[in-house]
Amino acid sequence: MVNYLLSVVLTFLQTNAGWLNALFIDLLQPSTNGLFSPLIFIVLLLVIAVLFAFIIKNVRQQGKQNRRLLHLLEDRHKLIDDHKIDLEKNLKTMTELKEKAEIANSVKTKFLANISHEIRTPLNGIVGLLAMAKKINAPVEIQLIHSEIDMLNTKLIAMTNDMLDYAKLECNMLQLDQLNFHFHNELQEIIASYRSLAKEKNLEFRSHVDEEIPIYLKGDASRLKQIINNLLSNALKFTSSGYINLKAELIAEERDLVHIKIAVADSGNGIKKEDQDKIWEIFQLGDGSYTRNQGGSGLGLTISHKLVELMEGEIGLESIEEQGSVFWFTLKLAKGIAPNLIEGNTIKHILLAEDNLINQKVSLQSLRGMGYSVDLAANGKIAVEKFLENDYDLILMDIQMPEMDGITATKEIREIECEQSVENPVLIIAITANSIKDDRQKCLEAGMNEYISKPFNLDKFPLIVTQLLAQKALLSSSK
Repeated sequence: MVNYLLSVVLTFLQTNAGWLNALFIDLLQPSTNGLFSPLIFIVLLLVIAVLFAFIIKNVRQQGKQNRRLLHLLEDRHKLIDDHKIDLEKNLKTMTELKEKAEIANSVKTKFLANISHEIRTPLNGIVGLLAMAKKINAPVEIQLIHSEIDMLNTKLIAMTNDMLDYAKLECNMLQLDQLNFHFHNELQEIIASYRSLAKEKNLEFRSHVDEEIPIYLKGDASRLKQIINNLLSNALKFTSSGYINLKAELIAEERDLVHIKIAVADSGNGIKKEDQDKIWEIFQLGDGSYTRNQGGSGLGLTISHKLVELMEGEIGLESIEEQGSVFWFTLKLAKGIAPNLIEGNTIKHILLAEDNLINQKVSLQSLRGMGYSVDLAANGKIAVEKFLENDYDLILMDIQMPEMDGITATKEIREIECEQSVENPVLIIAITANSIKDDRQKCLEAGMNEYISKPFNLDKFPLIVTQLLAQKALLSSSK
């Protein structure tokens, strides 16, 4: 306050310096009798009064300005407090919504896992029973019935895979297998099936598989077949006369990878140019009325597009209306391992942990038919007990089982091996119908060596054993 008053006084003096100086010079001149005039004191009093009035005026103005600033500051503080309250409310709301979304996502994940398990587990049993039935020397009529059932089952599996996988892909939950498989055999199964279906429609079915493509590759064979099945299924639906052509060719080959292209051509309706960009969208197959007449889920091309992207490949089409279409996709796949490259198969004694009765029967008969000695455990708890009582080379571990699941059982087995300082841990393969993303990682983190999705044909089991033994040999050599 003192500083402010001094500044006011200085301002006054500076502003009125001219006339004050003249006044004081005149007034301070001595009178004729040598004394100062009384008028000097009067003038000084007036100057002091004016100065005081000037100070009072400025103080009041400054006070008003300070009060305005104070009110403004209070208003700003109130506004900030209001914003703070709003932000806290919004943050609380966002936190609640995030928690609800996480709960909903968790419920959705569990639902997809359960529904996938409940549907694919019986399908796995059907696949196994059909494989067993085909090995029986039955009359031709029965063999034809087996073939028809197999064809219908293949279609059912394809439809089921499309519906379940679409939901998983939309939620970014789908997990791909990375398994050893016989590329040419897998393709020939598809070719045989669609050649028969094309014959029923009086269509010519052509196929060409490049012999330069390695016989054994590594990847998700079931998803690869799913893509090819979807493309062939569409070609079959939309081609009323002429031909369907399946071609697989080798584009490039590296040390451990092959780049392949698979194309499906037909002489069907073709697709309008304006419809080609949206053909990959769900339920978009050009002419909707024709789609309804031909049936199908409308998911095939959408699923195929998403799967190819997930496998880091490319997919596209070339089509001329009323002349036909060519759907193609390219993938890079790792080279697989031929079974005869691994000598001295050490897998002889197997423990099967499976709770489904049909799958138990099918798996036991198939594995024993291959020459393996197999024990059965109906749940994870029994699997751990049998592991303690016996010396196994391999455990096939279902994930969803009563009393104790496969993940928990595997963790307990690995802990036992660690406590006993086992130098050669038992190989454990997860067999699951879930195929949910991160399931594979959870299985590996629990101590499993590999992960297989249902439905799985056990006739291809030796290829998986080959892969496991190769990985085991590689791991041993690196130590």
